[in-house]
Amino acid sequence: MSDETVKVLVRCRPLNKREKDLQCKVVVKMDSSAGLVQLFRPDSDDPPKQFTFDGAYYMDSNTKVIYEELGFPLVQGVLEGYNGTVFAYGQTGCGKSFTMEGIPDPPEHRGMTPRSFEHIFQEVAVRENTKFLVRASYLEIYNEQIRDLLSPTVNTALDLKEHPDKGVYVKGLSQLVVHDAAEVVRLMAKGTANRSVGATAMNADSSRSHSIFTVYVEMAETGADGQEHIRAGKLNLVDLAGS
Repeated sequence: MSDETVKVLVRCRPLNKREKDLQCKVVVKMDSSAGLVQLFRPDSDDPPKQFTFDGAYYMDSNTKVIYEELGFPLVQGVLEGYNGTVFAYGQTGCGKSFTMEGIPDPPEHRGMTPRSFEHIFQEVAVRENTKFLVRASYLEIYNEQIRDLLSPTVNTALDLKEHPDKGVYVKGLSQLVVHDAAEVVRLMAKGTANRSVGATAMNADSSRSHSIFTVYVEMAETGADGQEHIRAGKLNLVDLAGS
């Protein structure tokens, strides 16, 4: 694992049809090799404002590269017993869902989320002397209420609790056992259909809630001493409501 516990990356999407019709101008330049972002005023001699991030991905970037540089080491850490989180933040319509969920074709634009699931179960299939238990949960925070998006009683509000050993948790939140990446994707699609959405000027189906999809990975590895050693990691996929 890298010594850096938190990394911040920025991705810039191309202009959409609405912005092109309005003759909007691009005001962002990026140097991906340096993680540098520049914001400038068109038709102005003012120097650009500069910001540096752990990663900067311009309009021609693809999600495959972002996953290889960010997602792969994070998920690999989860499979070593650490907790990891991918936190997507930005204005509605800026491309959060495109980066996280992606599209199946072309393959390089498949999202961070399906790539993470496939990575986990590929490791489950090949790792020797290790037994795995993989579970998933999906919650929504909307109007200061927590809902279980995988529960048959999805509209029931749940309580946030604190335990001296396991810390903060949601009482009654479903944790469903999953056996392959396709099953996790189906669960996520089921929960996403239950999310609160609403139209905005930028997006007809903007998420109006925050959500956390969590994959819990428990590993029982047989060591050289013949004993089983238990490790557990957790991957949180956080999608904030579009601002």
